[in-house]
Amino acid sequence: MSKENSELKKLAQSAKNRLKMGYWEGASAAEIAPTRAEGGIGYAAEEELYAIVRDTLSADECVLDPIGRLIDWDRFDKMEGAERSRYVLELSKIYVRLKDRYYREKNRRRDPSATY
Repeated sequence: MSKENSELKKLAQSAKNRLKMGYWEGASAAEIAPTRAEGGIGYAAEEELYAIVRDTLSADECVLDPIGRLIDWDRFDKMEGAERSRYVLELSKIYVRLKDRYYREKNRRRDPSATY
């Protein structure tokens, strides 16, 4: 139960920080409440992936395998060929969406008066 509470606290703090930065002003409905059907994963899992994407893009290094950093290797090793391909394609869609979100947030921090 303690682990669930700490994860909930992390999510709440993350949401609070986004509110403080004005992230949700001008955001579309799909950005505000991502659905399971859209990304194939839950909100908490997507936030964990976003943390990885944010750290990867913020780092001062050339990343050759951004999708490889998102893969759950335990899960991936148990998959068959076609299932692996679907998983990688799904992760690449999620990566593109999260990368766009990162750059939107970064631009909003620079210019809070900009409208999108």
